[in-house]
Amino acid sequence: MFSNHLTSTTFRLVKSISGMFSTFVCTAVLLSLHAFGFCQSNPYPMQLSVGSIHTVQLHPLGQPNVHPIIPLEGGQLVLSFDDFSPEYRTLEVRLKHCTFDWYDSPDLLPSDYIAGFPSIAFETIVASFNTKTSFTHYSTAFPNDMMQFTQSGNYIAEVYDTSNPGRTLIQERFVVYESLVDVEMQVGPSSIIRNKRTHQEVDLALQHSSDRYPIYDAYDALQVVLMQNGRWETALLGLEPQFVRGEEVTFNPTGAESFAGGNTWRFADLKSLQFASLGIQRIVDEGPHWHAYLDEDKPRTYAFLKAQQDLDGHFVISNELQDDATGSDYIWTHFSLQAFEERLQEDVYVYGALSDWSYPESHRMIWNPETRHYEASLLLKQGYYNYEYRIRPALDRGKLDYFSLQAQPSDITAIEGSHALADTPYMCLVYYWDLNGFDRVIGFASVKPNN
Repeated sequence: MFSNHLTSTTFRLVKSISGMFSTFVCTAVLLSLHAFGFCQSNPYPMQLSVGSIHTVQLHPLGQPNVHPIIPLEGGQLVLSFDDFSPEYRTLEVRLKHCTFDWYDSPDLLPSDYIAGFPSIAFETIVASFNTKTSFTHYSTAFPNDMMQFTQSGNYIAEVYDTSNPGRTLIQERFVVYESLVDVEMQVGPSSIIRNKRTHQEVDLALQHSSDRYPIYDAYDALQVVLMQNGRWETALLGLEPQFVRGEEVTFNPTGAESFAGGNTWRFADLKSLQFASLGIQRIVDEGPHWHAYLDEDKPRTYAFLKAQQDLDGHFVISNELQDDATGSDYIWTHFSLQAFEERLQEDVYVYGALSDWSYPESHRMIWNPETRHYEASLLLKQGYYNYEYRIRPALDRGKLDYFSLQAQPSDITAIEGSHALADTPYMCLVYYWDLNGFDRVIGFASVKPNN
């Protein structure tokens, strides 16, 4: 009926109205809501950063290889990045509460979900030291003595320059949860015969109780989001309960609601500039920048699963000589993927936390007809990186909004292969529409296969 997406608040309002009035009245309500600006046309992006910003990390304190999901009581996040801009800038972070589907929570003011200051100053602002690439490193941890979260939910962290607060430099999603219900998850091979060797599915059950947090409405007020390794583009939203029995709500996503298991992540060890680590052909000092040439990668489409420990796609900044944050230099890192022929209708991307879990043009590989390889050069800070190769239709190049990524998610099977026994993590977030008018996160769980 409308091209614009409805916020969860609007959807619930219209759904309740539809049970009492005609379609004509519901249409009139929707038109009024749009006219007064209550309908946000697009959800917040999965991430956003401008060109001068590099190596953005948002993670729980002391856990750089974990997605930004923290408990309301006792949880703390660290936001850090490097700014290549030559001018000194006074940057701050503002926080926004969102619905379960990443629209602004329409009924909340900052004072409703934050105790203290709604904006955060950076605790650490330090210039790089003894590096070829000059940058300013910013870092801060929150919540802190100046602000505390008072409500659980989805949040957006926005970094902006105080001299131009209307321009956002960074946008990152994170989640604050409460443990009011118990979430039981079990990951196993797909129950669909043709996908049994390649896909995984999750059995899911919620246990609630009247003394902790009763679930009175498991069909409308309850929202369960199931994610594979924190990827919002392929997250399952709006799962319908299979059974509601007493104090248990069960879900059984199968078939189209299963996930390609994927493969073990590839790695690039860039911690040292003195010695070529495993997987690196050579490291060269070429004046303005260091250059690291990785070993040639080969497709693993039909290869057996090789189990080995990885960082689940994340990276850790580190070097062997100086302070990790300010003494780690930037390296032009050259990737090379063997291919029999060019993919005329598809693009190949270097993917992982090193691409901000997205598909920017900088990470699209270029076909080299002379070497018959796909090649890419990325400017990466010294550290240890996980990565993999994914493909997307060439027609979707540059379409990085949530709806485009959801409509055409990347394909891992074409190059990396997919295995039902892959050690891939899954996360479940449980939302419930609170009487105060917002999506409250009442439960969270994370599990890997066979755990």
